[in-house]
Amino acid sequence: MNSEASVLAPGFLIASPPLGDPNFDRTVVLLAVHSEGGALGFVVNRPAPMTLGELLSFAGYGNDLKDPAPVYLGGPVQPSSGWILCLDPALGAEETGVIPVGSRVRVTSSRSAFDTLAADAVRGTAAADDPRRRTVLLGYSGWGPGQLEREIAGGAWLPVALDERILFDVAADQRWEQAYALLGLRPIEVMSMRSIGEA
Repeated sequence: MNSEASVLAPGFLIASPPLGDPNFDRTVVLLAVHSEGGALGFVVNRPAPMTLGELLSFAGYGNDLKDPAPVYLGGPVQPSSGWILCLDPALGAEETGVIPVGSRVRVTSSRSAFDTLAADAVRGTAAADDPRRRTVLLGYSGWGPGQLEREIAGGAWLPVALDERILFDVAADQRWEQAYALLGLRPIEVMSMRSIGEA
């Protein structure tokens, strides 16, 4: 792994305005893995057209799940795959299907994690006061070797350090602007800078 990789992940990729790709316009991507072999991330601010209860019911966990928590579209790759984003340092990298993202954030696709989430949803505790702050993502975002670096160099993405507050304390429709605020910028300022540079 090169030194650039260790700087980018874990972290965020903020879509530059306007990105031009409808899959990523105005998105914030949690970059979980980055190495010479490529990169893996999850969009964290694009709601899916279903609730957590609907998704779990569709996945066969029961028909009476009413959990209204939102589900998010993690990216265009394998959109039928499910992932749980959570604050759970106890989930270790040695467990199958767990990706550590920094010291406390984890992303997992394990069946046992979904079983636990569904059981909590049946009890009505999945979204309410969840200490692990679990969020379900559908699909992921992936880049081949060198692809992400080329996109960053082309101005498509602004990398920024991971800040858990963006993931767990900021409403989804405000995450793009708040991620820019981590850089001391507003999206309109970036648009202005790009327009001046292209003049």
